[in-house]
Amino acid sequence: MEVNFILNIDMPNCNVNKMELWSPKSALCLRPGYRVRLHRFESEEWVVGYGWFSFGGNRPMCGWFLTKDAGLTVKPLQLPDLDDIYIVKM
Repeated sequence: MEVNFILNIDMPNCNVNKMELWSPKSALCLRPGYRVRLHRFESEEWVVGYGWFSFGGNRPMCGWFLTKDAGLTVKPLQLPDLDDIYIVKM
């Protein structure tokens, strides 16, 4: 069974609300909490996140990620994902 999780670590000097990620290809600006759709997962809506997370039994890491199913599914946000985004909801 694959275990995915997001760690809630207090980051007192980090304002996640001011974090943004620019897509080099599409010039999209993403922020934590935005809802996106990817072409290869057309019927699924993902939520953009930033912070500590783990996926596929790997060690926790800090960075950009996507979640769905109320956070039960977590995947790292990688460059191919940025190129694949076609809907952004704030």
